[in-house]
Amino acid sequence: MGFFRGEIYSYALDKMTPIDVYLPHDDNRRFLVDKPQHTVILLHGLEGNYSYWSRYTSVERYAQTRNLALIMPDAEMSMYADMRCGQRYGEYIGQELPERIRQMFQLNTDRDHLSIGGLSMGGYGAVKFALQYPETFGRCASFSGALMIGSNDHLRDLREWKDPGRGDAYIEMEEINRSMYYGAKGAFGEDFAYEPSHDLSYLAGQLVKSGKKLPEFLFTCGTEDFLFSVNQEFMEKLTQLGIPHSFYTWPGIHNWLFWEESIRDYVDFFC
Repeated sequence: MGFFRGEIYSYALDKMTPIDVYLPHDDNRRFLVDKPQHTVILLHGLEGNYSYWSRYTSVERYAQTRNLALIMPDAEMSMYADMRCGQRYGEYIGQELPERIRQMFQLNTDRDHLSIGGLSMGGYGAVKFALQYPETFGRCASFSGALMIGSNDHLRDLREWKDPGRGDAYIEMEEINRSMYYGAKGAFGEDFAYEPSHDLSYLAGQLVKSGKKLPEFLFTCGTEDFLFSVNQEFMEKLTQLGIPHSFYTWPGIHNWLFWEESIRDYVDFFC
């Protein structure tokens, strides 16, 4: 594999932005590749960045023998939106990035060879882009996805949340809520206004109505994850809409151990 860590210029963001790229390479010495090349854009979570997939999982090793190129962009705490108080990360990843990686790295990015996936906030972003651009992404995987982002209920909860301040003890859910609050505030505005284009249930319904070819969807979530019920509810929505999907669960929480298991066990989905 070739590994590149650097920056590319984005017209949507109007700035240089960091990115990690793994490119498959078969030298007939260390491993043999006998499968067609595929590309997956992997999205990071709320409190992470573009480097986390390569730092905390063995995704490069899993991609090596599958001729799988990995693209890991940075999206800050944008909720993968064209932010009301920030930059156009939705346009950057959903529209600009697939074309840019085709041009720069000569990757095959037609629908049958391009997938998108992510964890937590990145799981939400992956599903959002797959629903918005089904002609671009043929497969989508969400690992412990924060699939409630952008919904009316979640925005209402954010409006009502009050920052308790940081105490002496670390309380994980308070830190997650704080990050979610300030990230969503930048993405959706101080009033946390509802926009259908950020609501996965609305987007799923619109895609069905459009009659366009549906992407393949795969979801994982740990049964002890605080987002487990959120994922269950979204699976019920997809079933109601008649959107085929796979949902895999096993004991686990919202952490890198579960995401390592997810990418290890289901990396072949992208191929």
